[in-house]
Amino acid sequence: MKSSCLLLLGISLAGIVTTASAQFNTIANDTWWKDTQGNPIYAQSGGISKFGSTYYWYGVQYGGASTYYSTGTSNSDTNFVAINVYSSTDLVHWTFQNAVVTTNTKWFNFGSDSDPTSLEDAGWVSRMGSVVYNPTSKLYVLWVQYDGPAGTGMACCTCSTPTGNFTFNNVQTSIANVYDSLPGDSTIFCDIDHGSTPYFICSDSHGREHAYVCPLSSTYEAINSATLISEWPQGQEANNMFVYKGTYYYIMSNLAGWSYSSAYAVWSSSILTPSDYTKDAAFAGTTATFTHWAQVSFAIMLEGSSTETIVMACDRWADFNGDYAKAGHGAGLYEWCPVTFSGTTPTFNDETTWQINAATGAWEK
Repeated sequence: MKSSCLLLLGISLAGIVTTASAQFNTIANDTWWKDTQGNPIYAQSGGISKFGSTYYWYGVQYGGASTYYSTGTSNSDTNFVAINVYSSTDLVHWTFQNAVVTTNTKWFNFGSDSDPTSLEDAGWVSRMGSVVYNPTSKLYVLWVQYDGPAGTGMACCTCSTPTGNFTFNNVQTSIANVYDSLPGDSTIFCDIDHGSTPYFICSDSHGREHAYVCPLSSTYEAINSATLISEWPQGQEANNMFVYKGTYYYIMSNLAGWSYSSAYAVWSSSILTPSDYTKDAAFAGTTATFTHWAQVSFAIMLEGSSTETIVMACDRWADFNGDYAKAGHGAGLYEWCPVTFSGTTPTFNDETTWQINAATGAWEK
């Protein structure tokens, strides 16, 4: 099912100005993106999936995000609030659907059936990837970082619908071949060139000195052994991946805490052959303005009727302290910019505003 886990471009209502063509719409960075009801979109460190003809944008809402939006006041509230999902049929107007995971989400296989432990007991929930659909189990599967009574690692959540209330199934507390067993920043990548096979893309939790690709199990409810793609003593994080014209691109950010950073890129024609990847190097276009004063989050693969566009979706974190606005870079949590290619070499195009045609897949300034 190619559409079951295809990452596609989501554009918020607040960042859009319709052009005369009525097909191109303007993405405006440095602003707050809002849904069709005029509410800010809270969906950090997530992904966008297409199921049928509808697109779903999943991401995490942190406690400090709403305070930062409403007051601009410095705060360090990174507590988990929810994983939200928004839907769209045109990739332009996004409608809030549900908080699919909240602090009330239960573990029915942890604790007693009469008193199941809720996510409220967790100490940390963050960094999820896109949701994938398993046609055999007929379940939608979500992975997210978790630290709490059920263990420390990656929590697997499932639901029979893409917008329903997900249930926590299990916590995987180690991944074979990952240094120190636990992953760092992570996303989900679907290989649309090969049956939409899903992979877990991650660094390690100890120094972020390694980059891994991990196939998921046949049910998508377990993470299989990792393949080490690259390593660096200085550390890199925010690992994500995309495929473009048969080449696999692995993208990582610099270590900069909650602030913005430049990024790195390696690529290969074989996803699980480490020796085929290029040497670690700067992701062109991200060094001058530190990835448009943001951190890479996940790659967006938009396949239109006539062409394909890769968009790098970036998050602004900064511990919600307002540094971006004070530095003249505007407000908002999401900064999305198109990627172009010279041969196989990718370049991040730092654009404050640019236009996308979701039907054809084309973009322009």
